[in-house]
Amino acid sequence: MNRSADYIIIGGGSAGCVLAARLTEDADTRVVLLEAGGEHDAFLVNMPAGTAKLMGHEVYDWCLPTQADPTIGGRAIPWSAGKVLGGSSSINGQVYMRGERSDYDNWEKLGCTGWNWSSVFPYFLKSETLHHSPSQSHGNHGPLSVSPVREPEPIGQHVIDAFGQIGVPLNDDYCDGSQFGVYRVYATQKDGRRCSAANAYLDPVRARPNLTVITGAHVDRIVIENGRATGVLFRDHKKTVHIRAQREVLVSAGTVHSPAILMRSGIGPAAHLQDHGIAVAADLPGVGQNLREHNTISVAQLVSIPTMSAQLGPLRMIGHLFNYLVRSKGLLTTPAVQVMAALKSDPDLVDPDLILSMLPVAVTFNDKGDAIVEPRASFSFGFHVARPQSRGQIRLRSADPHDKPVIDHRLLSDPGDVAKLVKGLRIVERASRAPALASIVTGILKPSPFPESDAELEAYVRQAGGIGYHSIGTCRMGPDGDPLAVLDPELRVRGVAGLRVIDASVMPEPVSANTNAPTIMIAERAAEFIRGIA
Repeated sequence: MNRSADYIIIGGGSAGCVLAARLTEDADTRVVLLEAGGEHDAFLVNMPAGTAKLMGHEVYDWCLPTQADPTIGGRAIPWSAGKVLGGSSSINGQVYMRGERSDYDNWEKLGCTGWNWSSVFPYFLKSETLHHSPSQSHGNHGPLSVSPVREPEPIGQHVIDAFGQIGVPLNDDYCDGSQFGVYRVYATQKDGRRCSAANAYLDPVRARPNLTVITGAHVDRIVIENGRATGVLFRDHKKTVHIRAQREVLVSAGTVHSPAILMRSGIGPAAHLQDHGIAVAADLPGVGQNLREHNTISVAQLVSIPTMSAQLGPLRMIGHLFNYLVRSKGLLTTPAVQVMAALKSDPDLVDPDLILSMLPVAVTFNDKGDAIVEPRASFSFGFHVARPQSRGQIRLRSADPHDKPVIDHRLLSDPGDVAKLVKGLRIVERASRAPALASIVTGILKPSPFPESDAELEAYVRQAGGIGYHSIGTCRMGPDGDPLAVLDPELRVRGVAGLRVIDASVMPEPVSANTNAPTIMIAERAAEFIRGIA
């Protein structure tokens, strides 16, 4: 094992894989990539429908506990995060989505110079190859393969027609910076297989002699000497290993783990660090703050036409498996979400403020939080506030790297978020009563019955609300003078030289999208900052 490198990347997720590939394009640059999880070559990881088995699987998922949340009735919702090369892109639902133009323009207005839509758009193109009709809004030479859903379920067309019947237009290209409308999604897939960041970026470069990938590496802390990050301590099979960084340490461990690693290294709120006996290297009160998540609610309904829900029995699965293995087709190539819509809770809004997903399955949860798929023909809508204002925080449980951080999310702490979700339920109710859906819906699974008053709807939101698996913001970038900005706009940690954070935690505000594509874009851009070519 090399005990030094030019760059040490902590975290082999979506951002880390991009950085490893781009930085090693320079043959004279030595890179070490540290990943706490294992390899990404398992059958379930590469099969698109494997998502349902991977989330909550202790080998591939961090299975992060959360604090009881008083804003959702004292419930504690477990959070998923990929613990495998490719990170969450190896276990997620594969939706490719960028967000609104105004999401990024707002970042720049907050002082994140150079992060407006016009500046970030080329990096979305750089990362992508679209396997569909050519489009000026999509790339055709990037590592990440993006494809239409191979075999869409019939329920999707009913949903598209129903939203059209209530005045929501069909959006032919939701990736061009304007998402309003209803649309079929693109998925991060190639030839019926998942295309994670590890598949796209890491696999083609693993043989480069200037790249070392170490799995099973649990990072303890970053070594800081005289105000500079000079290396990383990590644990490998109970041994502590020290690798020195000649240029920079790059933290790409995600929204939960990146702030935890910074805090264990002495970077964060001074009083909190001192409570855990950690010497303060940089008093940055914003580390771990500004935790944002897409607060989500769902509606599930029974229908009179076949859906994926009714095709998951053991005998049928034998046929699906044969179809997948032999032809790379069929149900097992299908991502969970097939149709989405960007909606406005108020028609006078300039941009949509609700994002809806249609799943051709209905899922309920038992008292333990385990997902249970409804075996009858059914489907569900899940939707969330596009730019939630509810905020939580990440804290250390202890200075031990094997102790999972404290996630105190306060998912519905902002009344405005609750009000938007209530309006979203009314929109879903209207669409469900439109002829295209009313003609096939035979019953409501949840909520049952559908509440009549806004007060009842609010109670349902707090009782049944969940997460969107899109957490961001805990190491946010911002301008000089912002006391809670952890990073400058080039993602450098304030007060510590040779250290950057590059992942979804850097986002100052949420994007109106699933976060995988924006995270890959951030890493593409950061690689150019690091190499001095941006």
